[in-house]
Amino acid sequence: MTSILLDLTDPLSPAQHSQLMAWLDEEIDRAPRGAQFTLGVVSEDPANWGATEPLCKPQDAASASALTQNVRLVGNRYREQFLAPLKANLEQMVSASGANSSPIMESLQALVSATPGFVTYEGPRRIVLVTDLLQHSDVLSFYRGGDWESFRNSADYERVGSTLTNAEVQVYQVPRPAEGIKDPHAVEDFWLRYFERQGAHAPGVKRLGDL
Repeated sequence: MTSILLDLTDPLSPAQHSQLMAWLDEEIDRAPRGAQFTLGVVSEDPANWGATEPLCKPQDAASASALTQNVRLVGNRYREQFLAPLKANLEQMVSASGANSSPIMESLQALVSATPGFVTYEGPRRIVLVTDLLQHSDVLSFYRGGDWESFRNSADYERVGSTLTNAEVQVYQVPRPAEGIKDPHAVEDFWLRYFERQGAHAPGVKRLGDL
């Protein structure tokens, strides 16, 4: 299972957009046949949280047998029933939200909870985050000086579950000005500890640069 969370407050540059879509194409291409994909967004409005309808990756033309299968039919079904709707959803969701808050943790948990079978699935699970990692909500805000220790000592810490046990995590980090962030290193430290607390593997990180 692969769940992709998109957190885009400001527009991506053309170079960042192209780079991101290439990386997401790679995520889709390397997923095994039968992999389930869902998408979600970070939004200040909880009504926008959740997951898109799951799409399962079918056989593609490259793996079809010309002797026993209609390769063209297999390819058409792959594009029309899986690839086209998935990429259409991605293109629609890779747009600026203009939000004043960024509840990343809350939106992530809403995504995995709304993804059918994700929480209990015992096979490979993968979380892909497209985000600047700058959590900003009532629960925790890096702009208000929040860090792992302040979160650890808050009542909200008890709300952290274990929904990501053994999940792989890939972050495509969107560069943002760190104005108002007292300690930029606290951001990286927080997410390492957060995913560790969730039981996930340490995240891999790639930055969406355009210079």
